[in-house]
Amino acid sequence: MRFVFLTLGYTPDLDGGGYRYATEVAELLARRGHEVHAVFPNPGETLPAQELRSGVHLHRIARTGSGFRARWNSANDGTRQVLRTLLAERTPTLLFSHHAYLSPALRDLPFVMVLQGPWALEHRFSLQARPRGLLRRVVDEVACRVMHRVERQSVAAAKLVFVASEYSRKRLAEWHRGLSPETEVIGGGADLVRFQPAADRAGVRTQRQLAPNDFLFLAVRRLDPRMGLLQLVEAFARVAKAHPRARLAIAGKGAQREELQARINAAGLSERAQLLGFVSEDELPRWYAAADCVIMPSLDLEGFGLATAEALACGTPVLASRAGANPELVQPLNPDLMFEPGDVESLAVILGRVLDGSLRLPERETCAAYARTAFRWDRPADAIERAHSRWAVSGWPEGVT
Repeated sequence: MRFVFLTLGYTPDLDGGGYRYATEVAELLARRGHEVHAVFPNPGETLPAQELRSGVHLHRIARTGSGFRARWNSANDGTRQVLRTLLAERTPTLLFSHHAYLSPALRDLPFVMVLQGPWALEHRFSLQARPRGLLRRVVDEVACRVMHRVERQSVAAAKLVFVASEYSRKRLAEWHRGLSPETEVIGGGADLVRFQPAADRAGVRTQRQLAPNDFLFLAVRRLDPRMGLLQLVEAFARVAKAHPRARLAIAGKGAQREELQARINAAGLSERAQLLGFVSEDELPRWYAAADCVIMPSLDLEGFGLATAEALACGTPVLASRAGANPELVQPLNPDLMFEPGDVESLAVILGRVLDGSLRLPERETCAAYARTAFRWDRPADAIERAHSRWAVSGWPEGVT
C-alpha cells in the first residue's frame, strides 16, 4: 500500500505531540512494508528538500514570500505539485491529512484526516502567553477565524475523520457545529522500545543530581497557557515548604518560559524547581525514568497526551487533570490520580497526598504493563490501512486542476 501524510511538522525536525504522532504512525507503516511519503513545510528552510529516513520518503516544502498568507499559499502550492507528481505514477494512494494547514492542497481530492485538536482554539489559547495591544488582538482574531474556516472546510471535505480519543469525537460536533462526518476513534501510542523502564534507574537519577530521597515531579509540556503550568508552579509552591525533598522539573519550550521562571523565582523555588528547556528525543526517556511522578495539568483541549503514554511506558505514574482525554488514559489505571483542571487547591492537595504517602502511586511495573496494553501504535496504523481499501486514489482525478 502507498500512503502520503500531509502534516505541519515532522519529528525530529520539529518537536511536539502532533508531529510525533504523525512520525510514529508513518514509520510504523513503513516498517510494515508500505510505501510512505510525508509532506510538510521545511522548518527554517534549511533542511534538504527530500530525504529517506526510517523508510519514509520526506518532502520538505519551501515557504516563500513575506507574511503568513504568502508563505501559507506557497506551501500549499508546493504540496499540490508533490501530490500531482506522486499521483501521476497511478499507484493507489491514500492521502492522509494530519493538519488543516495543508488542506488547500487537497482541494477536490479524496482524503482522510486525523483531527487531534481544534487549530483555531488552540492558537487562541496560546496567544494568552504574551501581552497584546488592541490592533494585535484584532489581527489575531481574524487569523483565528481563518484557521477555523479552513479546518471546518477540511473536516467537511474529508471522506473519514480519525480522532485520538472519545473526548475529541464528542467535542467535534461543538468545534464544527452542523457537520457530522464519519468519525472513528483510533487512539495513540508510545514507542514501547524507546520508552520502557530503565535498567539502572538509580544511575539515571544520579546523573541528574537527584539524591535517593528526593521526590521529582516532572511535566513534559509546551510552555503554553493551555498546559496549566502556572497553576502547577503555584500548587508546588504550596506544598514545597512542608516537603523539603520535593523537586519539580518542567521540560519544554514556548512563549510562557519567562513568566514561569518569574513565578518560580518569586516563590523562592529556584533551587527546587527548574525549567529544562527542550529535551531531546534521546534524553526524554531518561527524564521519565528519573521522575517519581509525571504531571499533566492541562486546562482544556487535550486530545490525547503522548507524554502520559510515554511516561507510563517508562513505568512512571501520572497525575492528570480531568481535562480533555486525560481521564481516558489515566483513570483506568487508578481514578485517584485525577484532579480538577485549573484548580490550584485540587492540584496542591494531590501533590501533598503523594508526598506524605496518603495517596499510594501505582507500582512502576504496573504502569509499564498497562502502557504496553493500552498505548500501541498498531491501532491507528491498522485503521489507516483499512481506510486505504476505501479511499485510495489511483492517479490524478479527471477534471481536477
